Amino acid sequence: MKAIIKPSIFAGLLIGIGGLTYLNVGGIAGAVLFAFGLMCVVMCKSQLFTGKAGFLPLKEQILLLPMLIANGIGCFLTAIFTIYSSNPQITETLEKILSSRQNASPEAVLITGIGTGIIMSLAVYGAQKNNYLPLLFGVPTFILCGLPHCVADIFYYAVAIYQGECHLWMLVAWIMAVIGNYIGCNIPRFFIVKE
Repeated sequence: MKAIIKPSIFAGLLIGIGGLTYLNVGGIAGAVLFAFGLMCVVMCKSQLFTGKAGFLPLKEQILLLPMLIANGIGCFLTAIFTIYSSNPQITETLEKILSSRQNASPEAVLITGIGTGIIMSLAVYGAQKNNYLPLLFGVPTFILCGLPHCVADIFYYAVAIYQGECHLWMLVAWIMAVIGNYIGCNIPRFFIVKE
């Protein structure tokens, strides 16, 4: 279990750094720079829920739960950085993200979350084949399309909580994103030809 927890917390920290970058920069540049977080997750062989859900054997899928919890801890730790930031861009970008999640129905979050899962699994698959372009382009793709990523969303919700916002819809939207991401991460298993 120790081999899962520490690398999973680190993965959450890295995704949080990507999220923090996006909140500070926004737009296409912020979305591209967010990819730094996922590239570091892959480079460091950290344990990210959406990086592992489509690759773990079925008998090891139970490990995804502690992995996701530890990813969340890392995101909450990184969200502390925003307390000390005075950049108004953070609040503006965060409000857009939260508004899009709040205004989407639970089934919309679930379905769009499937798209993120597919993109994430293909990005990681590319990195396993020493092709990092899917990582570089996949992350901005799901961000700019407004697709939910359950770990990045933990970071955004953590920032909101630190700013004094905490709502039940956040939990519902997050659970739907987790389910959607999980389904999407596993779809490529059925289509990628094994060598």
